[in-house]
Amino acid sequence: MNRYFLYLVLLNMLTNVIIFVPKFLLQYRFDGMLISIIIAIGVGMALMYVDSLVFARFPGQGFPDIIQDQLNKPLKTIILVTFALFWFIAGLLTLLGYIDILHRFINPELSKAWLIAIFLLILCFVIQIPTKKVMYLLEIILFINVPFIVFIFFKAVTSEYLSWDSIFEAGTHFYSMPNISAVAVASYVFSGYTNIIIFNRLFKVKLKGVNFLIIFGLSILTLFTSVMVPIGMHGVDKVSEYIYPWILMVDSLRLPYSPIERALFIFLMLYINITVISVAVHWHVAFELMKGTFSRGKGKKKNRIVLALFFTIPILLVIRIDYMQPELLSVYWLIARMFFEILAVLGFFFFLKRRKV
Repeated sequence: MNRYFLYLVLLNMLTNVIIFVPKFLLQYRFDGMLISIIIAIGVGMALMYVDSLVFARFPGQGFPDIIQDQLNKPLKTIILVTFALFWFIAGLLTLLGYIDILHRFINPELSKAWLIAIFLLILCFVIQIPTKKVMYLLEIILFINVPFIVFIFFKAVTSEYLSWDSIFEAGTHFYSMPNISAVAVASYVFSGYTNIIIFNRLFKVKLKGVNFLIIFGLSILTLFTSVMVPIGMHGVDKVSEYIYPWILMVDSLRLPYSPIERALFIFLMLYINITVISVAVHWHVAFELMKGTFSRGKGKKKNRIVLALFFTIPILLVIRIDYMQPELLSVYWLIARMFFEILAVLGFFFFLKRRKV
């Protein structure tokens, strides 16, 4: 259904508001941030439109189903494993980022390894359920959480502490030269459309134009508010000094008529649900891509091996995360991801468009 495609894109937009996008984009607030956002919107919308056109030729089929009998097994395995790796990394970075947030702001005394293990138990169950049930779960979580998240956004925009002078000052740098890193980071909010590679199994009809209009409007709203609101709250000079500008900005909000006065705790609880389902969607895609490499009827043991890897790799990484440079690695991955998406979409276009439905 058309609304499912909207859910996938909206989920990615919501997730990256607090983890990736603002933290990295704000570093370029004087160096082409705004023009980079506009370029990223154009790039993201174009890739999304082309990708949807290609997969519309194969209604009810995921990528593994499409290439099942069209490629030899070694080439098919290489392609599916490469794609699965990128989807796994996407979910992993989101999970590691949110674990760091919870450890900093909720319970610094609890080991990150134990904290991530709790999430992994849930994730390893969700990612192996049928694709339609994953989408139903996503729909329920969005309907429950999005109204409260929108309310907190509204409170932030209407806050008396929001300085419009700082926002206007950032706007004076609109004509600075764009930056490739900023374009790559900003374009990541659109990456939810790439999950169509598996979730196309649920799409029986061609996407309507209104879907793209809605996504276009949401992308403008999400990208500009995700950077301009922290600038207005923290100041254009100091905003880049914070690791998580949205978290600290929300912590300045108060809800006097709520059972919990500090908006931060409500915000983080809402984003637990959003983050878990976001990682689950990415890893479900990765899991289904890996299953596409198995011989039919012989995949149960291999499925358990894949799930074991999904469980152990994040724990090992979170133990070593303080000794690496996660922020730098995330930027490099975001840039690589943009070029990977471009190559993948062009590859789909020139390869799948030539095949008979």
